[in-house]
Amino acid sequence: MANAFQEKTMRCFIGLELSAQQKLALQSWQQKALPEIRSRQQTPSVNQQNKKRIRSAPAIPVAVPVANYHITLAFLGAISSKQLESLITHLDKIHAHPVTLQLTQSGYWQKPKIVFVAPDHVPESLSSLHTQVRKGAREAGIETESRNYQPHVTLVRKAAPSLPPPLFAPEINCQFDAFHLFESVSTPNGVSYPIRHSWKLTPNMSTRERLRKGFL
Repeated sequence: MANAFQEKTMRCFIGLELSAQQKLALQSWQQKALPEIRSRQQTPSVNQQNKKRIRSAPAIPVAVPVANYHITLAFLGAISSKQLESLITHLDKIHAHPVTLQLTQSGYWQKPKIVFVAPDHVPESLSSLHTQVRKGAREAGIETESRNYQPHVTLVRKAAPSLPPPLFAPEINCQFDAFHLFESVSTPNGVSYPIRHSWKLTPNMSTRERLRKGFL
């Protein structure tokens, strides 16, 4: 019998939230540059009789819901309430500047089978924020990935290598003045990523200016 007092965990990641305007611009680009991709709503439903046949057939690429567009800073996995409390305390100490990105490249990763868009370089403001977030997670007892950081927005899942490349490159300008703790929640309609906590990114200004603008 399961332990009735087993501590509850939640699957989380730290990331940047795109604005509604940026999300719609990305969706528009995806629909025009990758016309073969269908949304989850457009994908045919699978009944019980067809499940076996569908399993043996190639996966159908599916567009990520627009509401789920984000840039991950650090994937945390399942964390306990104690780790969450410690994480928030450590991330409260982060001092980082706002981030500006130009999403001008697209790509395909074979192992996760995703199509993504990304900047052509990682600005120092984002690199510094990523480093500080990982450090805060480690201090809270949470392991994070050690591979090179590659910021990106996932647009398509279950993509095969045979998927035609985008017809043209994206050109989306993004600005971020906060970073967030997201929870990954599974629902009958798919995964959603509600924000559970947020931190402001403050410009490089004097203490007086920061007080006047409400950053302190």
